[in-house]
Amino acid sequence: MKNEGSAPLSIFGIRIKTVIILMLLLALLLVAVNRSEIESLLSSSGKVLQQKADSSQETDEQPGDNHIFVDQEMLSRAMQEAQVKKLTELESQDSTIPTDRFFYVVELVGGSDLEGVDLTIEPDYLTLVSEGGTETTIKRTMVSRIQRFKLPPSSANQQAPK
Repeated sequence: MKNEGSAPLSIFGIRIKTVIILMLLLALLLVAVNRSEIESLLSSSGKVLQQKADSSQETDEQPGDNHIFVDQEMLSRAMQEAQVKKLTELESQDSTIPTDRFFYVVELVGGSDLEGVDLTIEPDYLTLVSEGGTETTIKRTMVSRIQRFKLPPSSANQQAPK
């Protein structure tokens, strides 16, 4: 009768059953495959790996078209040119984009309200455009009150610090 509470037999912490199975698999491998086939396979794979290593060393030693060598002075000059270009783009955009932005809340006679970022008032109708771009046209007689809130300038209108 086996002791159910005893530990299984092991060699170097590996169960004997696992060791026996691995030894059988190795024996089958050695019987099924010739030693000369294993040596030729290892030598051919070694040659391929050596060729790959040699070709990678050759490409590392030769400067390619993809490599650019830059010193600190060239880098700082390029960064300064990019900053000047960005500032001129921002200054040219300021004249076309209005700096004041508003948010409108239109309260209707029925008690509900509509919200939008652009409001056009015509003699008989109001047209309200939401942030998503949805246009809503309402008769002026349906409107009880219009509230306008000033929003901070958008990030596109803000200039980079100098």
